[in-house]
Amino acid sequence: MLLVGIDQSQKKHDVCLMNEVGDHLSRFAIPHDAQGFRRLHEECQRIHVSPRDCLAALESGHSLLVDYLLDQHYQVRIIPGKAVDRYRDRHRQSRSASDKSDAVVLAHILRTDRHLYTPWHADQPLTRQIASLVKLVHDLKRSVVQFTNRLRNLLWRYYPLAAGLFSDLSRPIALHFIEAYPTSQQAKQLTQAQFAAFCREHRYYRSDLITRRYGQLLNAQTFANSQVAAAYASQAKTLARVTYNLVQERNQAQKQLTQAFAQHPDRFIFESLPAAGEFLAPALLSKFRDCRVRFPTAAVAQAIAGTSPVTLQSGKKRRVQFRRACDKSFRYYITQFARCSVQESPWAAAYFGTVCPRCEKASHAYRCLANRWLAIIWRLWTDRIPYDEAVHLRNRRSGPWRG
Repeated sequence: MLLVGIDQSQKKHDVCLMNEVGDHLSRFAIPHDAQGFRRLHEECQRIHVSPRDCLAALESGHSLLVDYLLDQHYQVRIIPGKAVDRYRDRHRQSRSASDKSDAVVLAHILRTDRHLYTPWHADQPLTRQIASLVKLVHDLKRSVVQFTNRLRNLLWRYYPLAAGLFSDLSRPIALHFIEAYPTSQQAKQLTQAQFAAFCREHRYYRSDLITRRYGQLLNAQTFANSQVAAAYASQAKTLARVTYNLVQERNQAQKQLTQAFAQHPDRFIFESLPAAGEFLAPALLSKFRDCRVRFPTAAVAQAIAGTSPVTLQSGKKRRVQFRRACDKSFRYYITQFARCSVQESPWAAAYFGTVCPRCEKASHAYRCLANRWLAIIWRLWTDRIPYDEAVHLRNRRSGPWRG
């Protein structure tokens, strides 16, 4: 077996080829391109070892290099960066680090402890597309919130009425109104008929609300300094335009995500979850992915998602604390799902009501609920069956809230 340690970076990758005894057969660097990947393959062949007898270790499983290795039938193990940092102390007491030495450390991990890490398998293209779209939608949602808050803070400085004129500042009607009438002076020049026509163009038809909103416009406070108001208005128009474009991009990305998710063979599992919705259902699928070997037990999924605590015990001392080393986005998705499930699942609502009084914060109780949901979802995902709350309650183990 040929052991291949690869330390990745943006422009180059340092490689160490090692045998089972620990001898360094070759050490070199390759560029991050097709030519560099071919050189890695040729170096392995030069030692007269087939790709199926090569075991490669990297710190990240989402890269072109990993895709290339899997296409060439290499065996791949993904070693977390924190684990590599701990292993480094075994070989360098000075705690010095470099890309070349990290490649050696990765090869040594394969030599001594490869049985601790599960093989990395490539997901089907559809699953990878869903994972990419989930990240895009999530990033766009955060950007919409960020720019909406910036716009709201700006409006409160000189034009507070516009910030609360409509129910949601990120809606197209609110953004278009700010872009068309960025100051209270301009808004006051509107007649009631013009304001009503503007509202109807944006599918806002309630005449009583239109009349009330127009009355608020007429009573809006006018900013004293016109020059400062003009400067603020220019910023507000820009922020409104950017926010509107982000909202449109988010909606388009969500449509693409919904279409891709509808084609996935495992979608029925995550669609059956209460209150998962059009985003959280594909988001959870993107974390569980296709390969059932990825999470051999529910405890592994709970640890990676960061919902289960960490126990520190030494002698008579024992402490249970929050798990910080985890997949942060996985924890966010499962925790948000737990929050939503309380509204539609009687079991989840009852569990939350039981746990919440024993927790210091509500976030802790939601994390406990998310931990329980992960055990349930793992079983559904492993057995490829949809969620049925009646079946879950009937088959629960001893105790009222066990999955």
